[in-house]
Amino acid sequence: MNLFDKLAIRLSVTRMEMLVISGLLAGLLTGIVLDVFHNGAVPADTFTTGDNQKPISDARVDSLLREAALLHTAAPRKSTQQDGTARTQNSPTEAEATASAEPTGTIVFSSASPEELSTIPGIGKVMAERLIEFRQSRHGNIAGFEDLLEVKGIGRKRLETLQQHLILE
Repeated sequence: MNLFDKLAIRLSVTRMEMLVISGLLAGLLTGIVLDVFHNGAVPADTFTTGDNQKPISDARVDSLLREAALLHTAAPRKSTQQDGTARTQNSPTEAEATASAEPTGTIVFSSASPEELSTIPGIGKVMAERLIEFRQSRHGNIAGFEDLLEVKGIGRKRLETLQQHLILE
């Protein structure tokens, strides 16, 4: 009995399993050696854009993921009717988003002062200042309530509150 068979018995694995494990370990070690000698490997956490190969910031990645999620939930679903024709059907999440995105508030965001914004439940002076700074950084160009998610401290729940109290103009 050779060393390989003794080790397989000691580890309570079959000869075939021992061969697979050995192959995987050999591949891992080869990869490590090549990585050490290559010395030009790109770190796994660096994302780059297409042509110019500049790193993308974490904030940009988050906003791209958020946009993709919004596009995914806003895409109409197709279903087939009994006669074989396709019809487009809005997903429930899109209908909910459309219903909640309608302005029902009383404060006009484009001209609101920090004091007016801090009257909204859950919005204090600091958050009101952040909203004003965001509005100024965008020069008042805010397409929809979803843009407000870029403000630090604004999540889905707080966005729903803002939708109830604000009017975007």
